[in-house]
Amino acid sequence: MTLIFGISVIGWIHTITGSIAIVLGLHILWQYKIISSKLTSGKIYIILTALSAATSLLIFNKGGFNLAHLLGIISIVALLVGYICERKDFFGISNYVQAVSYSSTLLFSLIPGMSEIFTRLPAENPLADSVFDPILQKTFLFLTFLFFCLITYQSYWIRFKSKS
Repeated sequence: MTLIFGISVIGWIHTITGSIAIVLGLHILWQYKIISSKLTSGKIYIILTALSAATSLLIFNKGGFNLAHLLGIISIVALLVGYICERKDFFGISNYVQAVSYSSTLLFSLIPGMSEIFTRLPAENPLADSVFDPILQKTFLFLTFLFFCLITYQSYWIRFKSKS
């Protein structure tokens, strides 16, 4: 297998699509408050996230199946749920489920992304030894807190938007 800077071609595809998806997702949230496949940028986000999640299932640089693989599968399911909820109303909560589903894919991408950054950089002396390192655990907790703040904000925004 060809390695470029210690990363396989699949690893690079995964890293590039995932990184672009994260930046694009954050931009969409800032600009539009929710991610939607009705937006061109939302379609691109969904495609890049699906590609990143799918390629994560082909990377086994840390042994066998791990949390990153599970988050990849959950991301694909969340994308499907969000897409279905955009197209069909279920008991008046589809807008909320869509927002949580699509937004959760950002969290599911950031967790393994931060793990890779913290366990690889700086190259000579990485900030963390494993996903169980306290600095990563605190980072995951902070990201989860931000996610709950985001979905709370989105819920209020969806409710307020639907009344106007």
